[in-house]
Amino acid sequence: MSINNLFEKGNKFFLVQNYIGGLEVYKQILFKYPKNIRLNEEIKKKIKKFRVFVQPTFSQTQIDKFFELHKLGKTNLVIQTLNDAFKSNQDNVLSISLLGTFLAMNEDYVEAIKFQKIAVEKAPFETPFYLNLSETLILINRLEESLSTLYFAKVLSLNDKSIDYKLAKIHTKLKNYLKADLIYQDLIKEDIVASEIIYDYCDNLIRSSKAKEAILFLEKYELKNPKDEQVKVIIGFAYYNIKQYKTAKNILLEVTQSNNYNEKALTVLGDCYEQLGDLDQAKSYYNQTLKINPKNIDAINNLAACNFYNGNINEAMRLYDLSLTKNKNNNNTRYYLSLCQLAQSNYKEGWLNYGHRWLADRFNSVKLKSSLPKFKLDQNKKNLLLWGEQGLGDQILFLRFLEDIKPLVNNLYINIDKRLHPIIERFCPEIILFNKDIHLNLDSQLPLGDLPNLFVKNSSYFLNNKNYYLSSDLNIKKKLEINVKSKNKFLCGVSWTSKAGEIGVNKSITLETLKPVLKIENVEFVDLQYTETLKERESFYNENNIKIKKIENIDNFNDLNGLISLIDVCDFVITISNTNAHIAGSLGKKTFLLLPKGKGRLWYWISNKGRSVWYPKIDVIEQEQVGDWQPVIKKLQKKVKAIINE
Repeated sequence: MSINNLFEKGNKFFLVQNYIGGLEVYKQILFKYPKNIRLNEEIKKKIKKFRVFVQPTFSQTQIDKFFELHKLGKTNLVIQTLNDAFKSNQDNVLSISLLGTFLAMNEDYVEAIKFQKIAVEKAPFETPFYLNLSETLILINRLEESLSTLYFAKVLSLNDKSIDYKLAKIHTKLKNYLKADLIYQDLIKEDIVASEIIYDYCDNLIRSSKAKEAILFLEKYELKNPKDEQVKVIIGFAYYNIKQYKTAKNILLEVTQSNNYNEKALTVLGDCYEQLGDLDQAKSYYNQTLKINPKNIDAINNLAACNFYNGNINEAMRLYDLSLTKNKNNNNTRYYLSLCQLAQSNYKEGWLNYGHRWLADRFNSVKLKSSLPKFKLDQNKKNLLLWGEQGLGDQILFLRFLEDIKPLVNNLYINIDKRLHPIIERFCPEIILFNKDIHLNLDSQLPLGDLPNLFVKNSSYFLNNKNYYLSSDLNIKKKLEINVKSKNKFLCGVSWTSKAGEIGVNKSITLETLKPVLKIENVEFVDLQYTETLKERESFYNENNIKIKKIENIDNFNDLNGLISLIDVCDFVITISNTNAHIAGSLGKKTFLLLPKGKGRLWYWISNKGRSVWYPKIDVIEQEQVGDWQPVIKKLQKKVKAIINE
């Protein structure tokens, strides 16, 4: 729609006094034509023509007194006064707006939003009313709604840079890093730029994987502002994010030597020591932070994570619960707590908190941008789009619920990693694989990771449902049985390395560590790794005369159909926590899973008497002490020998 047509559409709303509708169209103009000067002229006309004068029913002195009473803990008295004023005159917009403000300060957010929306409806051209509503919505994590509300304020005050700053911060919270960056780029061009804007601009760069760009910018900024220690802290944080932990540590130690009360520096120092493997030192810095500010959510959460990494899940949960008493709507806390809850089979609370994953800092999946409503169990049969999230192993884990969801919809579409397409076609041929050329007639959408919330209410789900749901390609399997499998020896698929970000090293082992098992006679070992292992296998063979086969005509990374058939040919599988564990488990293949204690132990590897709850054919062998694989290997050795001797 052209800009002229949009203005015409908006003006029709204004003529019938549907001012919110008109402003909504003006928002569309702002999004589509952000540099058009006509919008500024038109909105000035509308404000002059339609703005309702807000009666000053309370003097500024009275309003100041209200805020003083709030500081004294007498917020309820203020609310009662304002409520009485509202009851005596329900058109008193100032009373309504103030009532919303103090209700929010009293953490009665539902009532606060109700009155703030009334204020907006009665005085739709008052910028502060939108700002107040937006701030309250942020407090309860309704960020998309807060952003939409804030854009009304932007339309009414196009030249207000403080609104731009608020918009940029919400975009960062929503992980709309590019949109935030575009706003910040304009803000930092101003003649005078507040240091907070500089800090948040660079924080957005760091979070959008542009830490090196942030470092270059801050180093130039530091030359003009050498006494700004917060700049050094953010530079340290940037180095931390590009995994230069020692450099980050040294920069932050320099800051704390001159100021041992810098919370951010102390917290990120703790993060550096945690990544460097010194959990005790990490805890020390988090505790220092909490002595300065007991309400520091990051320090509490990171201290909880340290306890989790040490295998102390109960203490981790206690700390996350403590964190929620400081801020019950913190997405990081809710998400991390959910991983603890799910690891203890607390599905009711776990799935609820798992829904906060999208805005958690360390959850990197990209959410589908869609106007489709989210699927609900109580809706009529409709056409549903399921879409993939997280890693390949997680997607395989969640595929088990396709059989559960199919009867509840008319047509089921799925948008998922293309490597899984041939497997899904075998497993559920009636599902329509997403293709950009397909015309989709959809009614709702749902991420794969939300499927278990619909069906897994307690552990009885796994007792009452089929736990093996994938199958291999029979033609490929037959060829492999002829060409790979020996008649006189057992065939064992082996996988020992994970590249899963910062936890991959905790999950991984070496061939040298596995050697006592790889030396067992009457077993041939075949490489299931989806990483390049040629040099490692050759070196291991030259030193130990132990060969691990590699099936060259199967690309373990790209040819998932071939890999799943190779795993199906094996008599049993030995693997660490990676995609191969999920494939073997979903096939119902006898599998030994070597699991770290603490960091790297993912929530779905719950076990019951040593058996995986999600994949009953997986025998879970977990570390007793963090980082100690030797007892694990001894147990594995006994179990493999038992198979050979059956």
